[in-house]
Amino acid sequence: MPGAPAAWREARELVRGGNLGRVVFCRVSQSTVGRLGFILDGAAPVCEFRDGDELVLCGTEATLVVDRRGYRRFS
Repeated sequence: MPGAPAAWREARELVRGGNLGRVVFCRVSQSTVGRLGFILDGAAPVCEFRDGDELVLCGTEATLVVDRRGYRRFS
C-alpha cells in the first residue's frame, strides 16, 4: 500500500513473519477493510464488523491491535 503509515507496514511484517500464529479472527471497521487486505494479502479470516478506526487480528499465538496511534501486540 503506497504511502502506508509505518505502523501498518510493521503490522504487516509481524503477520507475515508468523508472530501471531495463524490469524483466525478479526474485528474490522469500514475504514480499516482496505488495510486488512493490505496486511493479509487479501486472505481474510472470519471477520466481525464494528465502529471505530481500529483493526484487531486474533491469531493462534497472539493478538494484534492496529489504529492511528500505532500497534500493540498481546500474547
